[in-house]
This record gives sequence, C-alpha cells and structure tokens, in this order.
Amino acid sequence: MKYLSYLYTLVLAGFTLAACSDHEYICNDQSADLNAPAYHDVNDLYQTYNLFWKPADGWVGDPMPFYEDGRYFVMYLHDARDGGDTFHPFAMASTTDFISYNDHGIVVPCGADNSQEDALGTGSTIKVGNTYYTYYTGHNANLWPAEKIYLATSQDLRTWTKQTDFLLEAPLNDVDRNEFRDPFVFKEGNVYKMLITSRAYVSAVNDWKAVLLQYSSTDMLNWNLEEPFYFNGERILECPDVFTMGNYQYLIYSNWDWAGTDRRTRYVYREVGSKSWITPEQPALDDHFFYAGKTAGEGDERYLFGWCYTRENHKDTGYKIWGGSLVAHQLLQFSDGTLKVAMPTPIRSALSREIDLSYKVMNDALYSNNQYVLGNDGESKALAVFDGIKGAYRLQGTLHTGNAKRCGFEFGASGNRSEVHDLVFDMNTRTLNLERIQNGQTVDVITSITLPKGNEFEIEIIVENAVCVVYINGEKALTNRIYQMNRNGWGLFAQGGEATFSIKAFKE
Repeated sequence: MKYLSYLYTLVLAGFTLAACSDHEYICNDQSADLNAPAYHDVNDLYQTYNLFWKPADGWVGDPMPFYEDGRYFVMYLHDARDGGDTFHPFAMASTTDFISYNDHGIVVPCGADNSQEDALGTGSTIKVGNTYYTYYTGHNANLWPAEKIYLATSQDLRTWTKQTDFLLEAPLNDVDRNEFRDPFVFKEGNVYKMLITSRAYVSAVNDWKAVLLQYSSTDMLNWNLEEPFYFNGERILECPDVFTMGNYQYLIYSNWDWAGTDRRTRYVYREVGSKSWITPEQPALDDHFFYAGKTAGEGDERYLFGWCYTRENHKDTGYKIWGGSLVAHQLLQFSDGTLKVAMPTPIRSALSREIDLSYKVMNDALYSNNQYVLGNDGESKALAVFDGIKGAYRLQGTLHTGNAKRCGFEFGASGNRSEVHDLVFDMNTRTLNLERIQNGQTVDVITSITLPKGNEFEIEIIVENAVCVVYINGEKALTNRIYQMNRNGWGLFAQGGEATFSIKAFKE
C-alpha cells in the first residue's frame, strides 16, 4: 500500500501508530504534551465535501452559475483527472442553501477526440423566452485556431442540445485567434452583448493588450464585433462576468499576469451610464487559492462562485493543481460602490448550533468571562489548543490584537506541533497570512490579504475537511486549503504581546 509506506517513511520513525480506518492514521510523538490532541493523517481523496462541494467522481473547474426561482444552478468544468483523450465537459450542480448540492452530472459533453471540442472551456448561460442558451469554448491546442465559440440550448436547464450550425471564430486580423474563449453573455437594453477573452491590437493605445472583445446581437445567433469592452496590461483576462448592483456596473475577471505568479479574481466598476472604469485600491476579491470567480443572483443578492485549488498527492507540500472544491462568497456594497466579500447568509444560518469548546493545552493563556487572553513578554507562542472538530463547522468571534505583534489561529495543533499552519494577523505588515510553520519558523507564506483598519476584528471561519475560508469584518475573504487541518486540533495564539479572543464554534 503506497500511501501507508509513504506515511511510515515520513512520520512513523520513533512514533506510535494506530489504524482508525482504511484512510486515516493517528500518530503522536512520545515527547508531545500528553494533553495534546492526537495527530491524524487523513487522506483527503476519500473525504466527502458538501459545503465546499465537489462531485464524487472528480473536481470542480471554472464555475458558471445561473440563478432562477431561488435556486443556483452551477455549471462547471468537470475535472475527472482520469487521463482521458477528451476533458473538461460541462457538469452541473444546484443548491438553494450553499450547504448541500444536487449533482446533475455531465450536461454538455466534449466532442470526439482530436476535434475542436477535444476539451471544453468556460462559458455562460442566459435565458431568452423559454430557451436557455449556453455559449462555451471548444479548445484543441493542436488545431489552428485553438479556440472557437459554440452553443448549446435547453428547455429545462438539464437536457442540452448542441447547435451544430452555430460557430463564432476570432477575426482574421488584429486578434490572437488561439486566445479566444470564455464567452459571457448579458442583456443591455434591447441588445445582447457577448464578451470574449482574448489578446488584441487596441487602436486607442496603439498596442496589443489583454482584451475583453465585445460582440452584440438581437437574435442570439448573429454576432457583430464592436469596440473592446475592457482592456489592460495583463497577460490575459479570464472568466469575465458583468452585473449591475444599485447604481454601479461591475466587471469581474480572473487575471493571468505575465510572470504567472499573481492569478486572482479581481474587479473594476463604474457608475451606470459611465464609460470610465474605476480600479479599486484593493481589486482582488480573495487570494491565490480562490480562482475563476463568476457571479449569479437577483437584484442586490449576488454570490461569487469560484474553486479552491488542490495539491499534488493531497499533501500540503505538493504543488498546486488546477481545479478543486466549489467556494461561494456573498458580495455586498460599500456606499462608494466598492465590494465587500462576506460569508453567505444561508451558511451562517445552517451552521448555527453552538458546540462546547474545551481547551487541551494552555500556555501563557487564561480563560475568563468567555474570553481567552494570551500573551507574554517574549517571542514564544502563548497558546490555547482545542480538540479537532469533525465535519463542517464555523468559528465566530472577536479578536482584539492588543499589543501583540502576531496573533491568530493555529491549525494542525496536535501531537508535538513541529509543523502547523497559522492564520496570522501580522500587525507589523497589517496582513492576514496563512503560513506554514516548522519548528517555530515560517517556511512558506501561502496566502495573504490586507487587513481592514483598526486592531479589533470580527472573524468568521468555515472549515470542511481540508478547505478553510476566513471572513474579516464581513468585508474580506481568504480561502485556503490545509490538508493538515483535517480532524486535527486547532488553537489560538499570540506572540510579542497580548491579544484577546472571544470565540465560539457552531455546527449544523
């Protein structure tokens, strides 16, 4: 058994081990605090995801949500990872509460091997009359052009027919015909608009740019090219999405920078009727482990759906792999039009049964009047450790950072804690970071966002298996995947001063 052999090699030298199931093992260093929670090594491949949903036979790629009558239908690129000749057909799941999803399976299959539809790429769905139109990308890197736009229609959102007489190709001139994908269709007045991700020559700046090409149509079948909808200096602008909320129009996209190291879901916005886009001071809606975000909703209710990366061999040290678990954020507005990223209200309502927290280890920490006060005069960690919580749960409370230089939450806080993952409120840099810590030293900063102003924060954290999403003040989100977190203890910590936590835990 390869997994067990791997586990023995890395973990069991000098450790004790007891098998709990076919896919879970417990080990504890004999030098660990005897009160510390036992360390679990859980293979995430065999875990069921409901809240951060994934299909049983694969993973979620770029989501394409559509809202109707109180239900969110989320088409997505199905990532089977089976080495098949064709890949990424459209599958669909739906939900009303963001805590459970119905799996509708494959709805738009790939084409034949070596055809233009060898792989499918991101698209979008719109309803006109009684017909649903889904425009999508046909991709084959061995053909020229590599990408073309296709159409499938449906009367019920579940059974789809490819319209083989429809085809939209990039223009012959001034457009990169191999970068022509991710169609997004919306209605503006009496005209339908289609945005397509590409690179193109922009005459207004006399240069090639990352562009959202803009087409218009009145019949959904014949599309006319217009001036670009938006362009900038990025490498490419993936998965565009446009919506209006109140007095503002928003453009969501996922950037692909030239270095390939900064790929996040971002936005720009403008007042309705204006032609000038505003780039907010903080355009990213999350960090690197949330990607390809697109929205759906009605009126001022708007949710952003993306996916959280997986890692090679389901290990925290493995490289990032495209595709993973579905993550949904709620989008709200500040008065100036900038966006807040908040926990979906239905998730908070579902995870509302308070559960008891009993600490296992307390180092330089006191508990009194429903508050944990942690701190010391040195740089060592003041720590309160709790047992791991199985299944999906929510942590909610307040953190007052006081004079602590670093404080926050520790995951994987079991055994001797020689390696843990810390959600660090770094008050020197004023960032919230996910850091991998080995023997007390930071070896990797995995994700990071800028903290809101002040030193008191309202915190909500949702955890299911290896996925963890943090919300700060109901306005910022940080999505993470932490395999070590699964079933293991967690804790509160402070360094370089004193911090105060008021924290409660909730389950369904």
